[in-house]
Amino acid sequence: MWSWNQLMPGWLIFLIFLIVFLIIGVFGIWLLRGRGKKLSDAEPKWLDLSTHTVSVTGTLYALLLVLTALTVYGTYSQAGLAVATEAADLKALHNVVSEYPEPTRSELKGLLNEYVDFMVNEAWPAYQRGEDVEGDRILEEEISRTILNFTPGSDKDQQLSGLALSEFEDWSKSRQIRSTFSTAALPSTLWFTLLIGAVAIVLMSCLIPTRTRTGSLVLVSAIAGMISLLLFVVERVDDPFRGTMHVSADPYDTVGKAFD
Repeated sequence: MWSWNQLMPGWLIFLIFLIVFLIIGVFGIWLLRGRGKKLSDAEPKWLDLSTHTVSVTGTLYALLLVLTALTVYGTYSQAGLAVATEAADLKALHNVVSEYPEPTRSELKGLLNEYVDFMVNEAWPAYQRGEDVEGDRILEEEISRTILNFTPGSDKDQQLSGLALSEFEDWSKSRQIRSTFSTAALPSTLWFTLLIGAVAIVLMSCLIPTRTRTGSLVLVSAIAGMISLLLFVVERVDDPFRGTMHVSADPYDTVGKAFD
């Protein structure tokens, strides 16, 4: 999904959300407030009906918005855990292959260092640009071939080979789990629903009759501000490998330093 956080800082995104909804609110007050007062005069229970409708609709929208925010934050947290888990599995695999005899030991350690460098210097910048990467999978296949091509010459080598295969399997699983988060973003349909719902709630609040335009403006501003804040949070942590709040590649960097 296209992300605004590639183009502007977070505070500006929040400000854009707020200004847009306030403009819609001001337009709604100008267009609907008078109609709301006329309906209130013609329908004695209009105030109760309008406030009840806004309350129910607003509650449903707030529930959707809050659940969406919790979901994307949960995905963001899981993505960070997946990165940390993969880095830990890489370290465990490195510890095992460090006991291999030469020249296999140097070859495997070199491939693992190359993998870490790729993740920090190539994969993460590519994720930031919204691009897919294949280098991690290619390096995984090279490491797999090197481990499988190793011929144990002693009982110790046989044990090392079995342990390395086990550690490699754990790392391969964690790598695949981590890679799934590179495309973990809210679908466009849900974003459309959230934005249209926000506009609807703001406009519906303009139909609540108030004595002054100032009262209507305060009511609409409060609703617009809260919606803007929650949408800002959702946008910030959606797509966890992109933007200013992206999951960091520091675990790979830390593991790479431990390799040396």
